[in-house]
Order: sequence, then structure tokens, then C-alpha cells
Amino acid sequence: MTRVTTFRSVSAMTMLLLAAGCNRAGESPGMAAKVDVAAIKDAITADEKQWSDEFQAKPRSLDALVAHYAPDAYFVAPGVKPTSGIADIRKVYEEGLKDPNFNFTFAADKVDVAASGDLATAQGRFDETYTDPGTKAPAKASGSFLTVYRKQSDGSWKAVQDWAVADPAPAG
Repeated sequence: MTRVTTFRSVSAMTMLLLAAGCNRAGESPGMAAKVDVAAIKDAITADEKQWSDEFQAKPRSLDALVAHYAPDAYFVAPGVKPTSGIADIRKVYEEGLKDPNFNFTFAADKVDVAASGDLATAQGRFDETYTDPGTKAPAKASGSFLTVYRKQSDGSWKAVQDWAVADPAPAG
């Protein structure tokens, strides 16, 4: 499956999740509570900025980085085996943070919120620096990400699906 096909599949899945979350169980469309979409977008945008800033902090806090995930989250990133569950995501992050060249920045350029107010997506771009395993030299990658957030029982927003796709390598 190509990266474009993967990203399209993820986008289609996200749209289905958002559509499924449009009405809460037991509520008729006319009885749904008013959702403050702007406030939710602001909360997710602020959380993503904080998350990206935490990657820049020295020393980095593994606990702070993985705290953005729900316990049942699913994580997919270039060069990393797809990972499910906070404990396994923590292991992936822990390994990545051992790399002295590792750096990661990202920013959402679009946040969408389900009408139900319990699901949202953020999509944008990322840049990463890491040590190339073959050459042992610093390498760079950039690409796109799509993160699905679910509102938690405490009112916070946590990532439940976090997908990153690297840009294709230059031709030639």
C-alpha cells in the first residue's frame, strides 16, 4: 500500500469516525447539547502546541509526551512498527528519545470537531531529525500527520489515533 493510499484510508476512516459521533446515543438530533466547536478547536490547538514544545524541552519528559495519548491509543509513524496501547507507545517514545540527534516539531493547520463534541481531528505537518541507522549520521524527514482526539471523562482531550506519513523521497 502506498503512503498516499494509506493517508487516504486514514482520512476516510476519520470521516467515518466523525460521522458516527455526530449524535450521542439516546439523544435525538433536536435534543443534542450545544457544542462550543471554537472552544474545542482552541483546546486542541493549545494542546498540540504544548506537545510540540515538550519535544523541544531539555531534558524531555517522557511522561509529559505520552500523557497526550488515551490508554487505548494507536500510533503509526515512519520507521516504527504500528503500536497500540499507552504502554507500547511509551516504549516507542523511550527508544526514540535515546537518539542524541532526535528532534521533532509539528503543527496542525486544520482542526475539525464532530457535531457531538466528543471527537475531533487535527492534521498538519511535521519535521523530524534522527540518526540514520545505516550511516549513523543525522538525517531529516518531514511529512503529514492526522490525529484523532476523543474527549475523556475528565473533560480533557487525548489522542486515540496518531498517524504520521513521511513525504516521498526525492526522485533520482
